[in-house]
Amino acid sequence: MLTLLAFHGSGRDETDLVEFCRKLAPNAHLHAPRGQFAQADGFTFFRRQPDRSIAAAEVVSLAMDWIAQEIEADRPTSGDIIAVGYSSGAIFAEALLSVAPEMFAGAILLRPEPLSPGFGFPRMPEKPILIVAGERDERRRPDDAAVLAGQLHRAGAIVSLHIIDAGHGWARDDVDLILGRSWLATLPAK
Repeated sequence: MLTLLAFHGSGRDETDLVEFCRKLAPNAHLHAPRGQFAQADGFTFFRRQPDRSIAAAEVVSLAMDWIAQEIEADRPTSGDIIAVGYSSGAIFAEALLSVAPEMFAGAILLRPEPLSPGFGFPRMPEKPILIVAGERDERRRPDDAAVLAGQLHRAGAIVSLHIIDAGHGWARDDVDLILGRSWLATLPAK
C-alpha cells in the first residue's frame, strides 16, 4: 500500500499537509511527523544559519538520526513510500533521500531549495522525483529548482520539474494538487 510521508514547512506542524495529501492520494496511508525544533508558532525539521543559508552537513546528520528513530519506532521503512515535502520540509526530504534513497519509491518536492549548490546525491537510478516550484517565489533563487533537478538527475533520478504561476504559497486552481496526482498516476502500480 502507498504511504505518503509528509514533511511540513518551517513554522508549521504535522497537520499542515494532511488535507493536501488526503486529496493527493485518498487511499494512501499517511504519516505526518512534526519537526523537532520550535519555530515561530510551529516547528521545523532543521534550523537555518543566521544568514538564512542551509548547513547541509547538519541537515543530513539530522536526517540520519530521523531515519534511525523511525526504524526503531517501527514506522514504514520499505515498500511504496513517497516523501512529500513543502518548503523546508522539501529540503528535509532531500536530506532523507541522500541518506536512505532505498527507503523511498519517490518524492514530491514543493517549493524546494538545494541543500547546497554543489550537493551530491548518492546513486538513485530511475527514482521518480516531482519538483514543483513557484515562478514568483520570494523565498527562493530563480535557479534553485533547476539546480536541484540537475543534482537529482546526475544521481540517476527521473525528475519531473514544473515551474508554475505561483509564489511560495499554494498555486491557484489546485495546480500543485493536479500536478501531484498526474505524477502519481505515472508510477508503476505495485
